[in-house]
Amino acid sequence: MPITILHTSDSHLDIPAIKFGSRRYERKNDFLKSFDTIVSTALEKKPDLFLHSGDLFDGLNPRNPVRARVMEAFRKLHEKQIPIYIISGNHDVPRARRHGVAPLLEYARTGFVNFFPEWETIQSSTINLHDLEVEISGISFNPTLGPSEDPLHQLSIPGKGDVNILLAHYNVEGLRGTFPYEPDILLKSIPKNLTYLAAGHNHEYQKQQVGNTTICTPGSTEHVTFSEESQKKGFVWLEIDTHAVQKLQFFPIETRPMQTQDVTIPADVNINQMLIKEIDRLRNPQLILRFRLQGVMTIKSAEQYRRTEVVRHGFAKCFSTEIVDELEYISPDPDFLTPETELKPPITEYRDYVNARVKQEKDLEKKALLQKALDRGLALLEDSGGW
Repeated sequence: MPITILHTSDSHLDIPAIKFGSRRYERKNDFLKSFDTIVSTALEKKPDLFLHSGDLFDGLNPRNPVRARVMEAFRKLHEKQIPIYIISGNHDVPRARRHGVAPLLEYARTGFVNFFPEWETIQSSTINLHDLEVEISGISFNPTLGPSEDPLHQLSIPGKGDVNILLAHYNVEGLRGTFPYEPDILLKSIPKNLTYLAAGHNHEYQKQQVGNTTICTPGSTEHVTFSEESQKKGFVWLEIDTHAVQKLQFFPIETRPMQTQDVTIPADVNINQMLIKEIDRLRNPQLILRFRLQGVMTIKSAEQYRRTEVVRHGFAKCFSTEIVDELEYISPDPDFLTPETELKPPITEYRDYVNARVKQEKDLEKKALLQKALDRGLALLEDSGGW
């Protein structure tokens, strides 16, 4: 009878979500809902092992309600006699002693989970399942490693079980890396007797076979950035016997949609009208929408453009709307303008002018008033689209 495993990673619970404004707690809850779906699946299917390969939390100090919800989930899994094995990822591992301990440690202290907190050594635990000796090892993310360093270099993985599993939160050679310029586990460092490398950190579901070793990253369980908008999110279910992984299946879960809309802006067009019309066409209260503006911005179009008006309309029609500006700013008569007289956006002109006044002013009280005027003026210009 094969060993069954539910493997998940990169839950990023209690993500800041500040840019979503009043809807940030609803966005935070999206990540909790994905985690709840995975836990509910485990309680229903009762795998022999529950593995989490790091970044359970998005930071070192998740809020107490989120901590409590995870504690309750782990308690339920523990009561169903489903062994849980976890490691810290780059988001929830302390980078120095002053940062305290990993938030995962409190779950280990309850006895609900098996936590491998070490950075520089591989820790192991052995369990008997279906007459097979299963060795589960893990290493938490090491924030001191450089991009050219192999996290498994010169480290020993015991590998004495009939089935040998390693949890690691790193890019793996051969898989498309979400995070360039970071440490990679090199294939030559993976022991030949390793049955399954349960990887995390990479937010896209991927797998590969190297000799007898199956390597898999299940990906994040929600879309964290727009670079992931086309990716399906979920977890993996696998079956292993004494020889190798016999079955590995990706289970997608429902997540909030994200979409980038590229918009080319013609000269002198009313940008607000153009984008609002596009929002009305795409309207979806669940959608996280991003406009990427390309083309040109003339004086005429700049005078009519109010970014906040577009964002406000997007907030009414979609879950959220943001704008990335890749426009080329052009002046009306470039042939008659020297570099010294070339027009700048109003917000730049204002900042440069007031900063020069602040620098020249000797009176400290007047200097402070000018600084307040600068901050207030920049806020008003930004709000009215004067950038």
